[in-house]
Amino acid sequence: MNEVVGLAAAISAYHPELGSVIEMGGQDSKLLLFRTDGRKSVFDDFSMNSICAAGTGSFLDQQAARLGMDAEALGRLALKCANPPRVAGRCSVFAKSDMIHLQQIATPDREIVAGLCQAMAESFRSDIMKGRIPDLPVAFQGGVSRNQAMAHFLRKVFQLEEEQLLVNEL
Repeated sequence: MNEVVGLAAAISAYHPELGSVIEMGGQDSKLLLFRTDGRKSVFDDFSMNSICAAGTGSFLDQQAARLGMDAEALGRLALKCANPPRVAGRCSVFAKSDMIHLQQIATPDREIVAGLCQAMAESFRSDIMKGRIPDLPVAFQGGVSRNQAMAHFLRKVFQLEEEQLLVNEL
């Protein structure tokens, strides 16, 4: 059984109220969509990122380490920025280049990491969601869900209320 099938089976069995799952792990990011047949949740579709590391926990960890912090500290710091600068999110090489440029022009770290988190959320919407609308409620799973800023920017990008994106509650 692969991880998509395993996660879909667990959600269907234990949390049939969920409409969608956003899962961001160390090596990949994925979307699982469910539908309800009136009594139970049925796994309907999924999508995953490509082979690029952009939008994954490992890329977030690399950038946090480059800035001298861990990923959780990066998330706390990113929440202190109200207006993040633009960072490329579709490619890890371009994102890193944008972040280096922002450092060179003395952009505060809180703004740089907020830009990175926002870029990852926007990239998830465009590259993995591909125009689909997540059914509610949405669970945010995987190691990246421990990053408070990622949950914040996913809510912002998808225009979700606090209770519509469930984080670390399952």
